[in-house]
Amino acid sequence: MARLFRLKPVVWGLGIAFGAQAAYADDLSLGSTCLNCNPAELSAAAASAPTVETSGEAALPTDYTRITADEVGGQSKVSVRAEGNVIIERNSQVLNAQWVDYNQQTETVTAGDSFVLYDNGSVVTGGKLEYKLSDSTGSGENLRLETEHEGRRLQAVSAQGQLQGKNRYHLQDTKFNTCQRGDASWYIQADSIEADYEQGVGVAKNAKLVFGGVPVLYTPWADFPLNGNRKSGLLVPTVGLGSDGLELDLPYYLNLAPNYDATITPGVIGSRGARIGGQFRYLQPKYAGQVEGTWMPDDRKSEHNNRYQFKLNHNQQFTSKLSGGIDYNRVSDNDYYRDFYGQDDIAANVNLNRQVWLNYNDTLWGGALNGHFTVQKYQTLANIYGYKDEPYAILPRLQGTWNKNIGNAQVDLFGQFTRFDHDSKQSGNRAVFYPSVRWNLHNEWGFISPKLGVHYTFYDLDDFENNPGRSVSRTLPIFNIDAGMTFERQTRLFGHDFVQTLEPRLFYNYIPTKSQNDLPNFDSSENSFSYEQLFRENLYSGNDRINSANSLTAALQTRYLDDKTGAERLRAGIGQKYYFTTDNVLLDGSVSRYQRNRSDWIAFGQGQISESVSAHAIVHYNQNLRRWENLDTGLLYNPEPGKALSVRYKYGRNEPIYLQDDGNYYYDKLKQIDIGAQWPITRQLSAVARFNYDLDVKKPLEQLVGLEYRSGCGCWSASVVGQRYVNSLNSYKNGVFFNLQLKDLSNIGNNPSEKLRLVVPGYSPTHEVMKK
Repeated sequence: MARLFRLKPVVWGLGIAFGAQAAYADDLSLGSTCLNCNPAELSAAAASAPTVETSGEAALPTDYTRITADEVGGQSKVSVRAEGNVIIERNSQVLNAQWVDYNQQTETVTAGDSFVLYDNGSVVTGGKLEYKLSDSTGSGENLRLETEHEGRRLQAVSAQGQLQGKNRYHLQDTKFNTCQRGDASWYIQADSIEADYEQGVGVAKNAKLVFGGVPVLYTPWADFPLNGNRKSGLLVPTVGLGSDGLELDLPYYLNLAPNYDATITPGVIGSRGARIGGQFRYLQPKYAGQVEGTWMPDDRKSEHNNRYQFKLNHNQQFTSKLSGGIDYNRVSDNDYYRDFYGQDDIAANVNLNRQVWLNYNDTLWGGALNGHFTVQKYQTLANIYGYKDEPYAILPRLQGTWNKNIGNAQVDLFGQFTRFDHDSKQSGNRAVFYPSVRWNLHNEWGFISPKLGVHYTFYDLDDFENNPGRSVSRTLPIFNIDAGMTFERQTRLFGHDFVQTLEPRLFYNYIPTKSQNDLPNFDSSENSFSYEQLFRENLYSGNDRINSANSLTAALQTRYLDDKTGAERLRAGIGQKYYFTTDNVLLDGSVSRYQRNRSDWIAFGQGQISESVSAHAIVHYNQNLRRWENLDTGLLYNPEPGKALSVRYKYGRNEPIYLQDDGNYYYDKLKQIDIGAQWPITRQLSAVARFNYDLDVKKPLEQLVGLEYRSGCGCWSASVVGQRYVNSLNSYKNGVFFNLQLKDLSNIGNNPSEKLRLVVPGYSPTHEVMKK
C-alpha cells in the first residue's frame, strides 16, 4: 500500500482545529425535545454541523492512503504520529482529527481528541476513534451518526459504537430518529441498535419511543427498514376507539421471500373480546394473489361466536392467450360487517362474491376474439330485519365476442349462454345472440354512425312450484344513428384565453315494442337516468329486458380548453329525448302506454371557475309531470393543498330512505346539505369537518370533526377525528380515529386519511402539505 504524507501551514491548522473543537463540543443530545419545532433553530443547528475538510490534492488510486497534517513524525512503514488538522484520505473515506496515530502495518488509526469521519454519505463524529481503513471497521466513544440513503435520513447519538464495515453500525446506549439535525421532538431510545444500510435493516433492543420528552411505547425488541423496503418484525400497533370501546391490534410482518410475505395480527376489541387476523401475499411471473382472514372465538357483545371473515383472491396468466382467477369471500354471520366495519363497507358488502373465471383472447378470421367462462355465486347477508334478496347464481356462463373492421364498418358478434340457479326462484338457461354492424363515418368536424343489429334471446326454464318447465324466445331488431358536430372558437373567460367548443349531437333509436312479461328477469335492472343514458340503446342493464324505442335525443355540449395546454377547464351540456311513440317496456316486462312525447331533460356543468374555485351541477327535470326529479350541485374552494371549503346540496324526489321491517325500502323525498372543510388554524394546526344534514327529517346523517397537526420541521404529524353516523332508522354508530405519523418510520393508530378523502372534497393529508 502506498502512503503519502503532507505538512500544512501551522496557522491554518490551528484555525481549523479550534473550529472543529467548537463543533465537537456536544452533549450527545439529538436536539430540542420541544414538539413545536422552530425551523430557524434547525437552520442554526445545520449551520453548526461539522464539515469535512479534504486536502485538495488530486484523487488517489484505489486503496492508496494520504495523510496531511501540520506535523508528521514516526518510523517509515511502521507507525506515524500526525498532529494538527489531520486529514486522512482513502478511497471514499475522509477522516479529520486533532491527532492521529497510524499503524501502517495493520492500516489502523487511533484518532482524538475529536474526529469527523466521512464515508459514502455518512458522517460520524465523536471523541476517540479506533478505526481500520482497509475494511471500514472500528469503534468509538461519544458518537454522533448522520446518514442519508435513498432520500431517507437517520441521525443517532451513542455513548459507544462499533463501525462494522461499509454502512454498518452497532450503537450502544443510543438515541435515534429520522428528523433533521437539532430536531428531537421524537426519538427511539434503546440499549442498542444495529443498522445495516446494505441490507436496509435496523434492529433495536430494549427500545422505547420518546415523544416530546415523554416515553409512550416500549418494546424489548424491534426491527425496522432503513430504506423503505420490506422487513420482518413487529409493526406499529393499531389503536382505535368507537362504539365497542378500545380496539388494539399488534401486527407482526413476515418478509418470507422477495415474492412472498405474511402478516399475523392478534388484537382485542374492548367490549367484544380477543381476535386474530392474518394475511398471506404471493407474486410469481405467471400468478399472484392473497389470502386473508380474521377469527374471533368468543364475542361477548353478540349472540354469534366463532365469528370469522375469509378472503381469497388469485389471478393467473396460464398462456399468452388464456388467463383466469378466483375471488372468494365469506363471513360467519349476517351481522359481521355491521359490527366490525363502517357504513361504506356495510353498503358495499351485501352480496359477497364467490367466482371462478377464465378469459381467452385471440384473433380469428382477421378479427379480435374474446371468450369468457365464469361460475359465480354469492353469500347474501340479511339486513337487520332478517330480509335478504339473493341474486341468481351463475352455474356457469360462457360468453364470446368477435369484432372486425371492414372498411368503415365494424362487425360485432356477441353470444352468451348462462345457467341461472336459485333456491327460491325459477331457475333456467338463457342463450343470447346479438350480431350487429356499425358504420363509422367521420372527419375533423363531425361524425355519423348508423348501427343495425338483431337481438335474439332463448330461455329454457325449469319447473317451479306448480308451473311446468317451458321454452320461450324473443327476437328484436335494433337500429340507431348517432351523429354529432364540433365547432371551435377562441374566447376569454375569467381573464384567461380558451378554446371553446360547441358540440351538438343527435341520437335516433328504434326498437319495436314487445311485451316481455312472460320472460323471467335473471339479471336486468334499470340504469340511473344520466346524460350518458340519453345515448344508450337500452335503458336496462343485463339481457332480460330491452326497452321499446322510437325516439330522438337532442343534446348540446360545450367545453373550455386551455389555449396553451389543451387541458379541459369547464364542461357543460343539456339533453332531452323526444318520443315518436308512447310505448315503454317496464322492468316487470309489461308495456306501459302513459302519454308522453318527450323524456325528462338533464343538464350538467362541471369544472374550474377560477384557479381556486370549482363547481358542479346536475339537474334532472320531468317535463311531462312538471317536477324536479333530482338535483345535485356543489361548490369547492381549494386555493392550495390543505385549504378546502365545500358545500353540496342534493335533492331526490323519490329515493330510498330507510329499510322497513318487511325488508322493503321506504321511499320519500331526499333533501340533504353536505358541508366539508379542511382549514389551517395556525401554521401547523388544521381543522377538518364534515356535516351531512337531512332537511326533511331535520337531523344529521353524519357528523365528523377533527384536528390535524404537522410539526413545523416536518418530522411528525398527528390527527384525531371523531365520527358519528346513522346506521339504521333510530340508531347511530360512533368512531374515533387517532394517528401519529413519524417521518420515514411508521404510523401509530388508525390513519383517517382515506376516509377524509372520501367525505371532504379537496382534502389533502396534513403530512403531505408543505407549509410556507
